[in-house]
Amino acid sequence: MLLRTYIPQAPLSVFVDFFWYFECYSPPHSRELTLPDGSIELVFNLSEDRIKWIDQDYNGLFQKYGSSVISGPHSRSFIIDTSVESTILGVHFKPGGIYPFLKMPVYELHNIHVSLDTLWGARAHDLHEVLLLSKTVDDKFRKLEESLIKLASRPLIRHPVVSFALNEFLGLPHKSPLSDVIGQIGLSQRRFIQIFKEEVGLTPKLFCRLRRFQEVLSRIEHAKSVNWLDVAIACGYYDQMHFIKDFQAFSSLNPTDYFSRQGRHHNHVAIHN
Repeated sequence: MLLRTYIPQAPLSVFVDFFWYFECYSPPHSRELTLPDGSIELVFNLSEDRIKWIDQDYNGLFQKYGSSVISGPHSRSFIIDTSVESTILGVHFKPGGIYPFLKMPVYELHNIHVSLDTLWGARAHDLHEVLLLSKTVDDKFRKLEESLIKLASRPLIRHPVVSFALNEFLGLPHKSPLSDVIGQIGLSQRRFIQIFKEEVGLTPKLFCRLRRFQEVLSRIEHAKSVNWLDVAIACGYYDQMHFIKDFQAFSSLNPTDYFSRQGRHHNHVAIHN
């Protein structure tokens, strides 16, 4: 198994967290539950001409996509087929980071996966071919970085309102009430929500709920035991039932079942079957 990451240079570094490259020749499990964090992933399968994921809308059946796919901002879990050998290259965007590379508002990708050629046409195929022909991982990262900059359909500039709000939400997701942030921005609540949804793909309220859920996962990742009431209070939930309801909505698991699972690693849970 091989996993490598690369942080691109500016201006892409403002919009992209990192590129990642993954090779696996002996899959340890057949399926993997992926938990939502509101981010967007661009994925290229370099070993097959298809990608298979399960969404909640398809009654547990795998949906097949092309060799490259965009995973939109999710607020619910989905399942990845990990049963075969794979070589995958991906882009993990920062919240709102994919906006300059689309000609549509990001909220249209909420909770869905879309084959990249649907959005980029022949340019998606051309980029996939370039990545296949690049011999080393470093070459692939370099070609991906060069190509992404050329594929931007909007200026590589963040809306200042979204930038300010994300900085507040990402810093203290349960200590910066939405009303306080809106008060500092100086826009109407309706206008702010519209701008935020267009760039990030989620409403500010839903984004903050996901940030709080992610904080829970971070707190328990290496814990040997958990007091769920303490975790709920520390992460800003007003009671344990509110916490459990949110956890189940985002993960499809209750907190205890999630914590007891083998092969659990932050946003990914192994499914052995």
